[in-house]
Parts: sequence; C-alpha cells; structure tokens
Amino acid sequence: MKKLVLSVLMAALAFFNVLQPAMAGEPARPELSLSKAIEMAVKQNKALKIDELEIERTEALREEAADRLSFTPTGDSGYDPEVEAAWYSLLQADLTWRMSKKSYDARLDGITLAVCQLYWNVLKAQENVKVKELALELARLELQKSQSAYRLGLTGRLQSSGSAASVKGLEQAVADVAEAESALAAAQNELDKAYLKLNQMLGLHPGDRPVLVDKLEFSPLQVADLDTEVNRVLENSPSVWLAEQKVTQKKYSTDLMFASGQYTPYDVRQAELAQAELDARNARDALEMQVRELYHTLKSLEESYKSAEQAAATTQEELKEKQVMFRLGMATRVDVLAAEVSLASANYALTDLAAQYAYNKMVFQKPWAPAYSGTGG
Repeated sequence: MKKLVLSVLMAALAFFNVLQPAMAGEPARPELSLSKAIEMAVKQNKALKIDELEIERTEALREEAADRLSFTPTGDSGYDPEVEAAWYSLLQADLTWRMSKKSYDARLDGITLAVCQLYWNVLKAQENVKVKELALELARLELQKSQSAYRLGLTGRLQSSGSAASVKGLEQAVADVAEAESALAAAQNELDKAYLKLNQMLGLHPGDRPVLVDKLEFSPLQVADLDTEVNRVLENSPSVWLAEQKVTQKKYSTDLMFASGQYTPYDVRQAELAQAELDARNARDALEMQVRELYHTLKSLEESYKSAEQAAATTQEELKEKQVMFRLGMATRVDVLAAEVSLASANYALTDLAAQYAYNKMVFQKPWAPAYSGTGG
C-alpha cells in the first residue's frame, strides 16, 4: 500500500513539474498606458538611482564645507587665507551639488523620451504585423485561385495564359506565399524585439506582452515665434547650463587654489578659463542650430503626414467600393482583400510618420533628452 501511495505521489509531482513551466511560460498581458510605462521606467532605472546617490553625496560634501566656514567673508572682514579657502570650497561644493541635481532632471527627460520611443516602436511593429498577415492571406487566396485554374487547364505552372491572364502562374503563386510567410515571420520577430526592449526598460519579464492602451495621435506643433522658442529652449537646457557652470567652477577652482597658496601660472589659468568659456558658447550655438533644424524637420513631416492622410482616405474609399462590388457579385474576395492590404499599408505609413513626428517634437522641446535616454536618439 505504501508503495502505491508513493507511486501516485511521484506521478503527481512529475505531472506538476511538467505543467509548471507551461504555466510559467504564459506571457502577462496587463494594460499599459504611456504614463504608467514612464513611471515604471523611472522606478527601476539604474542610472537614475546613481544620479540620486550623487545628489546625496554632493549635498553631504556641501554641508561639510558649510560647517568648516565660521562666517561669510566680506570686504570689511579682512583677508584670512583659511576663511577664503573655506569660502571658495563652499561655493564649489554648492555648485557641484546644483549641477548633480540638474543632471538628474535631464536624466528624467531622457528616460521619458526613451520610453515614448520604445512604446511607439511596439505600436508600429503591431501595425506592420497586421499588414503582413493580410498580405499572407491575400497570397494564399491567390494561390488557391491559381491551383483551381491550373487544374482546369486555364493557366500554366510558370505563368498565366489565355483567358486566365489575371491568374498567376502556379509556381509564382507558391513563391509569393513563401515570400509573404517570410515577411510575416520577420515582422513578428521585429515585434518581439520591440517588446523585448520595452520590457527591459520597464523591468518586465522578456516574454510579457502588455496591451498598450495609448494610441499614436498626430498633434501638430504650435510655435508662434521660432526665435522665442529657441530662447526658451536655451534658457531651460541642462546641457547649456552645465557648460556655463563649468566656467564658474573653473573660476572657483582657481580662487581656491590661490587662497590655499597653490600657484598656477597666469597664462595657464587664462587658457583654461578661455577653454571653458568657448565650450559653453559652442554648446549654446550647437543647441540653437539643432532646435532650428528640428523645427524644419517637423514642418517637412507635417507635409508628409498630410499626403499620407490623403492617401489613406483614398484607399479607404477604394475599399468601400470593392466591398459594395463584392456584395453585388462584381468583385471577388481577392479584390476586397487586396484593398484591405492597401489600406493597412496606408495606416502603417500614418503610424510611422506619427511616431517620427512625436519623437522629433519631444526632442525639439527638450533637445538634451537623447543624450540622457540611453537609446542613442
């Protein structure tokens, strides 16, 4: 009896061990909004955690520097090398702390941009799979049509002929199905890759397939005056601010060395300061040029989207006509499906353009974000 119970128990355990991987392999499909995706990415981003620790570190150094200063030196207090050194140490520590906070804010912008791009990449890949699925269905219908015509002697193996001029040759139809199957497999692989990258950034399991609830919408940029917008971006840019603060940091460093009795040749100090100032001007000029170029890129994309929108509307009307003709017996299922493929392709083109526009619009508003996104832009 004990052997029987043991055998049943072992069998049950074996069954459970077989069943468990299958159950564990089921992908999770939670609904996922874009705002939720950004929130998840922020919570688990390692670079952002490092930036947070850097803020804590530099703040502690600032507090330590403040503790070493017994009073704030003024012009009437006389010169005291130790006090002067402590004062410039505090100024330098305070600036370093503020720079670390600015880098943290820029990192947040970069994460937001990266999540949006990966989220939209999944939406684009899904649309592409739909196109390829319809194209495969059409190719298979064409193959069925060719097989029927071939059996009736209305078409050859290599090419159509005679009254069956609208029917593909059998071998061509077979090749078209194989090509459509390959294209669908490639599109599904691209969708898997898009999900993998999004899941990695959000801290999800690689096999999860969250349902993206926010769709891509084309929202034109509203800019009343480009010069005003350029100035706004320059004033809010962490990259420009950091480059300019390095000039101040260089001055503090020079003053601190002088107060500490460390001598650096005047020409060396001036050259280092000039380099920092040039770097700051170059950062400002480069950013201004980038913003202006992005503005014109957005205007070009707006025109492309209008054309694609018109093409999609025309394709939609053509599909409606084919559907009516099909109900009247004046068109075949192949005709209708071909129109559906055309419409799906047009919608994919719209989605692709909307994603390009949305990404460039975000970069236009915060051009420093790609450098902190971790995606290369």
